[in-house]
Amino acid sequence: MFITFPKIIAAAAVLFACNVLGGAPQVALSTAVDASHLQGKVLFGYQGFFRRPGQGNDHWMIKFGEIPGPSTPGDVQFDMFPAVEQYPQECLFTTNFLLPDRSKAQLFESNCTGVVDTHFRWMQENSIDGILVQRFYGQFEDASFLQLLQQIRTAAEKYGRSFAVEYDLSPIASSDFSNVVPSLLNDYTHNIAPLITSPAYLHQDGRPVLELWGFGIDKNKLSAPDCAAIFHALRSANPNPYVVLGVQWDWAFDRTQNPDYYNVYLQADVIQPWAVGPYNDPTSYEGFYQRTSIPDKALTDRLGIKYAPSITPGGSARNREGKGKPLGNRYNGSYYEAQLKHMLDLKPFFVFGAMFDEFPESSQVIATLTQSEVPPAANPGFLGIDDGMDHNYYLQLAGRYAVRFHELWQVSV
Repeated sequence: MFITFPKIIAAAAVLFACNVLGGAPQVALSTAVDASHLQGKVLFGYQGFFRRPGQGNDHWMIKFGEIPGPSTPGDVQFDMFPAVEQYPQECLFTTNFLLPDRSKAQLFESNCTGVVDTHFRWMQENSIDGILVQRFYGQFEDASFLQLLQQIRTAAEKYGRSFAVEYDLSPIASSDFSNVVPSLLNDYTHNIAPLITSPAYLHQDGRPVLELWGFGIDKNKLSAPDCAAIFHALRSANPNPYVVLGVQWDWAFDRTQNPDYYNVYLQADVIQPWAVGPYNDPTSYEGFYQRTSIPDKALTDRLGIKYAPSITPGGSARNREGKGKPLGNRYNGSYYEAQLKHMLDLKPFFVFGAMFDEFPESSQVIATLTQSEVPPAANPGFLGIDDGMDHNYYLQLAGRYAVRFHELWQVSV
């Protein structure tokens, strides 16, 4: 039987000193999250896929044999450079990228207990409710990721946060579909179902939350019948999940253009449109919000389906894609704040933040170096957040609006 995570106040009313001797500002810890419902929550997508060199697909993808100089995009998979000063030293490794002071830059590995612990501590400090951890199809046998799932469970329980699993189905093609459903069911039964017993695992209406991401996003890869087969198989699995469907941003147009996909969407418990791409600055976002987000919310209300928008602080993938694309712009945080403000106007069921730790696409909200702190190598070029910002500025900004979102729903998180 599912046990609701006890609503406790972290440490006696609750303030703790980050560094008492140094006089650092005190941080109010938020009440432990009630994982029995999704309503009114702010959740972030969590990748957890960074590894040390030589340990598989590390997603930093650096040529470590050279001091960066004449180098080409593709040698690295990320444009923005993480700030690592709060991670334990045992979770870091040294690169040949030189910081402005000529010291060698360090990066973190995700499947280190100290990194996961730090991430969940940041969530607690900033009133972020938890994560949807991405489980990529085709990587189910990765032992390091199974280890990460257990680390996530431990940290979520420790800090009173919540988590659920999101299957990222983007690697699947209908041309090679024969073993997809058995593979998903086997993973859900043997690797995911044991996590559901955690008091920190998200539930809704007494059912464990499971997201299926990628329906209709690339129609050339995954057909509508195959989407339907995946949906019905997992919806009928034991334990029976509460299903969030991650769909393309213009999903509502499929009612007339691709009705077979649309009919699958209608069976979801929650629709979560992937809105990364159709807008990229404050002006284009405002138009998207008026033309698409408001009608989407009205449509799902009429259909009796819950609605959860995706919001992002910005992005850049020049180095990852190797196409010389221009580096991104976060507009001093105003781009992200515009989306956070409309999150309150729209009052969706919950909000999906894209993303928590997605450095390859520069959409991360966690600690990032400022522009004057990044390695100054000319090519590949690196981005930082604006000089003068706290390294965790974007997570702090999201946290301030998360508090207001909780108040809007008048729910105890």
